[in-house]
Formats: sequence, structure tokens, C-alpha cells
Amino acid sequence: MVIVTELGRTVEDYLAHFEQLIFPRPAQCPQCQAADPFIGHGFYGRKPLDTAHAYHIRIKRWYCTACHGTLSLLPSFVLRFRHYLLVVIQSVVVARYEGGASWAQVARQGAPHGAPSARTIRRWCRSFATHAPVWWAAVQQTLARYDAAAPGLDPLGAAAGPREMPPALLHAALHLLAWAKTRWAELADYGLADRLRFLWHWGFGQGLARLI
Repeated sequence: MVIVTELGRTVEDYLAHFEQLIFPRPAQCPQCQAADPFIGHGFYGRKPLDTAHAYHIRIKRWYCTACHGTLSLLPSFVLRFRHYLLVVIQSVVVARYEGGASWAQVARQGAPHGAPSARTIRRWCRSFATHAPVWWAAVQQTLARYDAAAPGLDPLGAAAGPREMPPALLHAALHLLAWAKTRWAELADYGLADRLRFLWHWGFGQGLARLI
């Protein structure tokens, strides 16, 4: 089991303040729904990559005394099943779907040191395009429920944004973040570069699974 959490906006923040981090203990097990079942279960290692090197981080785990499952607190700057940091992956999908870059241009921008590979870059973009419709629909439903005046909800409005799903999701993520900033003060300084990280954190909490 995994919960995506805010434990530092970047991997550098996470590493610099690791000893001072307070790891939230969930009040209920998401698997068996037992109340207050968790005890500490140490950490496991992970090596997220940027385009130049790997970082060595530790991921907090809890153990459920009711169903005997483990729960990991995944920092929002990394994705499940991806080795690279979300900021690297974001630069690729934004260049491709928002900037209209060719594959060669995406590779030059997203892999200045020759990594990630061209195959990996294409795999990320295909995955984002595959999952974008489900995530876009969830964002639209949330905005319709809580922020009906959001310009992205008007299908005929100039601010509605692109119609193709990958760029539409990138556009909608900005509206979602703008709405969220009116509700949670801790998001006040979040900006354009934080939109997919926030979307990932929010969406996983809504029961959505893979983003990229």
C-alpha cells in the first residue's frame, strides 16, 4: 500500500530536512479499514534520478497490526513505477504536449546528458496520454462541484483550453491548483512548476492510480 504525501517540494528539501520530518500516521488502514492500526516499520531505500545523477532517499513505512500489510509514504516528487524524479518527467510531457516540441527537441531539453533515453521519453508521453482522460474528467468534476466559475469548465470560452487530452490535462491542472490555493494556505507559493506534483498528490488521494 502507498500514500502520496507532501514531505518536501523537492528531493533536495527532503534530504536536507529528513531528520526533522514528521511522518503522518494514518488513522485508518486503507486496505482493511481498521482504526488506528499502524506501528512504525522502518524505511526502505529508493534512488530517484535526475538527468545527471541518482539521489539516495529513505521512504517511511508503517505496519498494520490488523491485516499485516505495510503502508509506504511516497513523497510527491516521485512517481510509482518510475525511476526518474517527477520534475524531469514533467519537463518532458510539458515540452511535448504544451510546447509542441518534436521528439528531437524534447530529447535535447529533457535529456541534456543523454539520459533518459529516447525510448523512455516516448514511454512517459504515451503513458501520460493514456491516463490523461481519466484524470482530466476527475479534475473537471471537482471544479464543477467546488469552483463552478472556473474558466476551464466553459466549453465555448476562450479560457477553456486545448481539446486534446494531454494538453487539456496540463491546462486543467493549473485551474485545479488555483482552486486549491483558495482552500489550503500552505499552497500559497505553489506555481506553474508545481502543478503536476500537486495533481499527482491530489489525484492519488482521490483514488486515481497511475498518472504517468
